[in-house]
Amino acid sequence: MKVAENTEQNVFNDLLEQYYSAWFHYHPQKAVHIGVSGYEGKPLAFGDEEIGALISLDQKLIFALDELNFSALTPIQQLSYRVVFNAASIELHELMERDWRYTMPQKFLPMGVIYQLIQRPVNEMHQAFKHQLQAVAESLRSAKSFLLQQPHRIPAQWVSLAIRGAREGVHYMRDLVHNPELTSQFENPARLQPLCDEVAHELETFEKFLKEDIQPRAEGSFACGEHYFNMLLNDGHHLSIDAAQLHQFAERLFKQTQQQLEALCKKLPGSDDIDEQLAIIYQQYPVKISSAKTDPVGTLNEDAHEQLMDAYRGRIHAACHFVAEQKLLTMPRPQSLKVQKTPGFLQHRIPFAAYDGPSHGDPEQRGYYYVTMVDAEHLLCEHNGPAIDVRCAHDIYPGHHLQSVIANQKPENALPDLLNASSLREGWALYCEDLMQAQGFLDSPAHQIIILCKRLRQASGVMLDVELHTRNLGIDEAFERMSDVVGFEPERAAADLGRYSESPTASAGSVVGRALIMALREQLSKNESVEDDGFNLQHFHDRLLSVGSFALPLVIKHAFGDEVWERVQSQVFSGLTD
Repeated sequence: MKVAENTEQNVFNDLLEQYYSAWFHYHPQKAVHIGVSGYEGKPLAFGDEEIGALISLDQKLIFALDELNFSALTPIQQLSYRVVFNAASIELHELMERDWRYTMPQKFLPMGVIYQLIQRPVNEMHQAFKHQLQAVAESLRSAKSFLLQQPHRIPAQWVSLAIRGAREGVHYMRDLVHNPELTSQFENPARLQPLCDEVAHELETFEKFLKEDIQPRAEGSFACGEHYFNMLLNDGHHLSIDAAQLHQFAERLFKQTQQQLEALCKKLPGSDDIDEQLAIIYQQYPVKISSAKTDPVGTLNEDAHEQLMDAYRGRIHAACHFVAEQKLLTMPRPQSLKVQKTPGFLQHRIPFAAYDGPSHGDPEQRGYYYVTMVDAEHLLCEHNGPAIDVRCAHDIYPGHHLQSVIANQKPENALPDLLNASSLREGWALYCEDLMQAQGFLDSPAHQIIILCKRLRQASGVMLDVELHTRNLGIDEAFERMSDVVGFEPERAAADLGRYSESPTASAGSVVGRALIMALREQLSKNESVEDDGFNLQHFHDRLLSVGSFALPLVIKHAFGDEVWERVQSQVFSGLTD
């Protein structure tokens, strides 16, 4: 029996290796992102033959997995099995029912993959970079033939995203040879200027094409529908709820958070109006305006930008020291972080700040934290001190950064984990805000207001996500409703709506994930015996993150058992009607 089980386990490992070695040919950017070598400089695969081959690959994987004896696999293999089986099923559905080539012009834009080559440690950088530039110019030319086939199906929202992305990409490509990280890797980067100019020209042509040939006819809907939305909840997030129940959950959280905000403001000195309290917090930005202005209307200079970057670096360092000193989890080694300005082509998607984790094979485990610069004093309000502190806890220590580095330490069956975003990732980061508040790092009423306002926005976002995709909510109405939510700036609303339209159910990971972790902690803390020295927070966090960043239901079952998961699930989703 043992021999048979080992054989089955080897078959599964071989199957994963064969599948991903082929799958990366159709997703080279994802290979580079997680540090799998051999796919650098490969073009985006979107021809009919290539998409047909990818469909066949997913079908064969699903068939082969069906033939395996699931019970003979190790527990971690069983976890990977569930993730990769469902991921292939979802991709198969998307390719056959929602082929992106005809409706998503923004996915043809090349700046992300180009920037990735500069940032990530890759083999044969010179050759890969030149091949990439040559490939993307051809890809942009070829993209038009797909988009012209059914322009009426393309959502106007996505055309606008693509137009803005192309416009910002032109500036990025024109200036690319002056990028310090590129110049440090090329002896004579000026030789790349003709290739960069060619890509910039193709982006200009693509922008004009979208404006003249696509935008006037674009009237499609991005709504995925209730069936697919539920499929993503069940198979992607591994949650046993549907769209209606998710909406109920978010609505309940919204009301609870609103009540908490109102009660908090009544306890504070001054006005009990939330907007007035926020206005006070918004003035607490870490930039000395007297030395930063360059003209009477308040335009900010480079000195102001450096002050802002230094503020983020300082608070990140403080958060790191606090997590280590309080022993909130075991600090992984090695790990490092680079804080830098958000590239221009990403600023419409990152209005304030965002984190990008290290690749699996990066020996330094260096993460990147992007901070979007602002040019006017009134825009500094979102970079206030309390908000910076909350972002550092959410994104870096102990949030996304530590979580990503710890996940990268798991060698066995890492690919299904690394390639499939889950509710644990955003849920952990949101939970970290509560954790750092309870432990004393985010210790002021201003921090609490920022945290509650953020949670209010996220609960609102989940409701809008459900309604946009399953209840015929229009994008303009959604924008108006976001504007009515306290603390929702237009830039943030536009970025979030773009994300909701492209990635249905992605919004659920944060608030649902946080609730599951909080419930798990509560269940375990009240059941830990005195003989076991009680509940240990560091051990809890280490155990939770030790499995990797799989979907939370799978992590909880694997690390804490099915019985614990049933109690957690019952606590979080109790009272939701079918």
